[in-house]
Amino acid sequence: MSSKPIAHISVILQNEATGSLAEAYNTVKDGNNNVENLYLAMSQTPDAIVPADAHYMALLHNPDNPLDPSLSELVATYVAILCQCEYAIANHGANFRMYLSNDARADAILSILADDDLSKIENDQMRAALEYTRKLSLTPESVQASDIETLRTAGFCDKGISYIIQIAASFGYWARMINGLGTRLGAQIGIMGNPDT
Repeated sequence: MSSKPIAHISVILQNEATGSLAEAYNTVKDGNNNVENLYLAMSQTPDAIVPADAHYMALLHNPDNPLDPSLSELVATYVAILCQCEYAIANHGANFRMYLSNDARADAILSILADDDLSKIENDQMRAALEYTRKLSLTPESVQASDIETLRTAGFCDKGISYIIQIAASFGYWARMINGLGTRLGAQIGIMGNPDT
């Protein structure tokens, strides 16, 4: 167990939680009855924890999402890269690798995103999604109807486009919230955890 603080602000741990915070922790705990640092860092705002988790789950872990899970995770990871949010880069980069099932290709794509050179993304549909994600994340005021048409031309249906938009927008929130709170990475990295811990 690390002695480094979980966040820049005071954190109420699981064994200290009472009332609505204890209820929120009970709702978001994992299969091992642990609450991720992400939610521990939000302990001062207990009423925000469950809705934030539900919104996250509705976008990234929803069977109604027509996007390939690897693309959903890549969009989330790219926003994290653009915001320099190491916590989200580690977790969602790991999820992207898992869903893509090709570590060498995943690492090459993530390296391209780290270099911010989307012209090197060979898959046209992936590149279109990432270009839109970059625009929405960095210059949202410049988004136009023609950007949606570009996504349609790349082969996305409107439901898929809505998921791209909402994942990118929600990770703007997550990255800024995580960085703002100074949330430290926990022992588990990504959905499958970290075998090295």
